[in-house]
Amino acid sequence: MLTQSENELLTRVGPGTPAGELLRRYWHPIALAQDLSDESPTKFVRVMGEDLVLFRDKSGRTGLIADKCAHRNASMVYGRVEERGISCVYHGWLYDCDGNIIETPPERNDSIMKNVKTTAYPVKIHVGLIWTYMGPQPAPPMTHYDTLFRKDGTRTVRLHPVLDCNWFQAMENSMDPAHLQVLHQEFVGRGKKPVSTTRGFTDDVESFEFHTTSWGLMKKRTYKDGTVDEHPDDPAPGPEHAVPNAYRRHTHVARSREFLPDQGRQRTRECVRP
Repeated sequence: MLTQSENELLTRVGPGTPAGELLRRYWHPIALAQDLSDESPTKFVRVMGEDLVLFRDKSGRTGLIADKCAHRNASMVYGRVEERGISCVYHGWLYDCDGNIIETPPERNDSIMKNVKTTAYPVKIHVGLIWTYMGPQPAPPMTHYDTLFRKDGTRTVRLHPVLDCNWFQAMENSMDPAHLQVLHQEFVGRGKKPVSTTRGFTDDVESFEFHTTSWGLMKKRTYKDGTVDEHPDDPAPGPEHAVPNAYRRHTHVARSREFLPDQGRQRTRECVRP
């Protein structure tokens, strides 16, 4: 059992926290590309404890800035998108995609425009998703997981509901090999009935194995009939858990992301099927 301080260390992901600083070194999907349109050009998102607004300006650029306007804290989700960026609905302060203030109605204030910026993060659109990097600059290239960058197959993106737990609990569940035979017994039995619903198909398993790699963790399940839980078209055994929060199988990558400092994990699954 972890102590409270150990739990805090692993699960708090706001700015300045150890886990938050680690997660900010990676690109994360935060929305579907189709979430932004001419009719709905802004979207509120909460990522790792930060309240942010995605927007697409009338020049076609996508930005991610702090939800609160630097002037009077009005929400930028109600802002009006323009050719050069997004304008606060309250007093009209205009921000570009980099967080620069380029107009300050009703009067021009050169000092503010030169010295004040709002929080802004770079974004990319890839495989139908909007990604952001929230760590130190320069931003690294996106991790080239094969299922995200391969050219063959058909790609499908599924967005799962928010789970009321922190990101680490969700990843711990993915690494737990024992719950499969109990929680998912209706599916893994393939028509067979278990000895009891309490044990499910637990007794079919001979052993579990885990090992680390340079990019994450691997798990392997061996059954008493000699079957090994690995994908026939993947030389690596078992599902792969890629640092920091991706769960990769041979056909998809499932990634968890934070909405709140200590709860609200949403899974984004990008699938590539041959």
